[in-house]
Amino acid sequence: MGVRLEGQKIERRPNVEESIISEGLIPGAIQVPGDGKPIIILKELVTGGYTKIATIISTDLPKVAQLKPGDRIRFKPISIEEAHLLFREQEDCLVRFKNLIERR
Repeated sequence: MGVRLEGQKIERRPNVEESIISEGLIPGAIQVPGDGKPIIILKELVTGGYTKIATIISTDLPKVAQLKPGDRIRFKPISIEEAHLLFREQEDCLVRFKNLIERR
């Protein structure tokens, strides 16, 4: 369902509720439950009532799914335009791979 991250607790701002109204989540959503340890939602979708702080782009989700206990990850913000470009590059790579296989 997801990947729970360990590390420094993410503190909630005093004026932000610990839980919010439940809503659907997309793969890659990062939620922070009351214990302050983020959860990255993977492909099995759930509804959530925790604060969402970011979303992993779809091209990086397979990397997240392969994380092992003790692995370290870093996050960097990117624009929606960059996310779209990375997605198109990934799709182009998959099409080239499919064409290569079909020729054999």
